Amino acid sequence: MDPYYVATISALVMYIIWCIKSSLNPARRSPPLPPGPRGLPILGYLPFLGNNLLHQFADLAQRYGPIYKLYLGNKLCVVINSPSLVKEVVRDQDSIFADRDANIAALAATYGGKDISFSPLNSEWRVMRKVFVREVLSHSSLQASYNLRKDEVRKAINRVYNDAGKPVHFGELSFRTELNVIMNLLWGGIVEGEECERLGEEVRDVVIKIVDLLGKPNIADFFPVLARFDIQGIKKEMEGYVRTMERIFDDVIARCRKMSSGEITKEGKKDFLQVLLELKEKEDPEMPISLSQIKAILMVSFVLFLR
Repeated sequence: MDPYYVATISALVMYIIWCIKSSLNPARRSPPLPPGPRGLPILGYLPFLGNNLLHQFADLAQRYGPIYKLYLGNKLCVVINSPSLVKEVVRDQDSIFADRDANIAALAATYGGKDISFSPLNSEWRVMRKVFVREVLSHSSLQASYNLRKDEVRKAINRVYNDAGKPVHFGELSFRTELNVIMNLLWGGIVEGEECERLGEEVRDVVIKIVDLLGKPNIADFFPVLARFDIQGIKKEMEGYVRTMERIFDDVIARCRKMSSGEITKEGKKDFLQVLLELKEKEDPEMPISLSQIKAILMVSFVLFLR
């Protein structure tokens, strides 16, 4: 008997057996997907997306229900559109949905996803979250920074008063005020005066470009097979901005280490950067943190608070 014929028959029989076993074991089958609009082959629903996504998603929810699917290129996306489902996802089942599918630009900006937003849900993420909440978002930290925030708002009001009769760009004014607050929280006791203002201007220019680039559509996010080619140059551009921010971080970290070694004396509450560096120097196995993670946390602190 022809060996190719035997091989073909054997493969067919094995496939039939596999199909029968799969049908008899429903627990191993993938759960059914929610309904959703049909898209085009390969492109999915991408060609049909408009400029106002919120209104478009709301219209789709009216047709398909509070949960529906969209294929954007090769990516399967599930959209939820009701308060109860949002509560289920972001609070009740947070551990299941915690791992985020980061885009190319976000991974480049956070040293490969080593920050709080895009790091996998593991012990390192829990350490970063614990430190961030305790030192930045806790009630005591927010109360301690009240005077700082009040002073920055007062300075902003004085700038408007001094420029009476001139146009006021409230977007730029609020952005500059928020940036000053964040810089003071992160390393206010390390860099002060004119040097702090110079760094603030440099950080401001770079962060604006980073935020814009994070929101720019990237074809590689929808077709991961194209990521290696970086067709739009988004990854390369983001890496350039990251190098600029890393130079600033390295400078500030060097100053902080001099302060810790006693070469520079400073009194008062420790800044967030000082806390992070002390954790790194301790090399505590229960709270491990690397220099790359510290830089990623600093980066995401600027981006999240200033977006």
